[in-house]
Amino acid sequence: MSVLKVIRNNLPNLSNKQKNIAKYLIKNKNKIPFMSLKELSSELNVSEVTILNFCKAIKIDSFIDLKKSFEHLIKEELRVPAKMKSSLDELESIEDAINNTFQIQKMNLNKIIENNSIESIEKATNLILNANTVFICGLGVSKLICDFLHTRFKILNINTKILDIDDSAIFIYDLIRASKDDLFILISFPLYSEKIIKLAEYLSIHNLNFISITNSEKSPIASNAQIVLKSENNSLVFYNFISAAILLSEILLIVLSYKMKDKITFNINTIENLHDFFNSKRIKNKINKKSSSKNKL
Repeated sequence: MSVLKVIRNNLPNLSNKQKNIAKYLIKNKNKIPFMSLKELSSELNVSEVTILNFCKAIKIDSFIDLKKSFEHLIKEELRVPAKMKSSLDELESIEDAINNTFQIQKMNLNKIIENNSIESIEKATNLILNANTVFICGLGVSKLICDFLHTRFKILNINTKILDIDDSAIFIYDLIRASKDDLFILISFPLYSEKIIKLAEYLSIHNLNFISITNSEKSPIASNAQIVLKSENNSLVFYNFISAAILLSEILLIVLSYKMKDKITFNINTIENLHDFFNSKRIKNKINKKSSSKNKL
């Protein structure tokens, strides 16, 4: 029996405080494996003893066992895509699928506008512009957003590097040489990557600057970030649909471009001048004359 079923079956016998804990656990199942007893206690505004008593009330021996139960639940959901099956069962036609998808994506895009202030985006761009090196890190579908940002940063001549957290040798070397003059951009959405959460903890401990691109202020990678940029990536079938996160990235890039417009204009003019220089007839004629002289010899 899953931990959610255990909690729901015991709901009638719980006190009001315990019912509030139960509701929070059900609603935030993806966060529980990454929370400490102290963090959960603070989040719910109850004592740690109250949470331990809740565990006993639902016949789970300890808070550690409770976390393990939620971790097992998440792994099972990843292995057997229950969300996908239930969502597809509810669809009655192709038209239904398309219309519902449009509605969900509209809501995602509206949330981008609601949840990100102009001030937060501007602060994020200032951090990027002032950084010596911008390290970008994400796993799974978040890696696609990393690649998108990395390519665009290169075009803007921003010194950037994708932090490959799966390649421990290079990853550790990059962390060792990182300084307070650098910036990290961490990207993770539910179901959150434990490796990215650990990286956020490391950066916090060592007072290194980072921006989090995630779904909410309560995300495990949001704590201690200099700026949190929020994107809800709800999907009709899959766990995350990254179109909203790409839009958020695009907004960030446009603001960066605006702030760098004088530099970008100068670079474009320089490139055009170099292009004209190396493609001018005078240069070509000189090259042709040298070639013909060599041939005569």
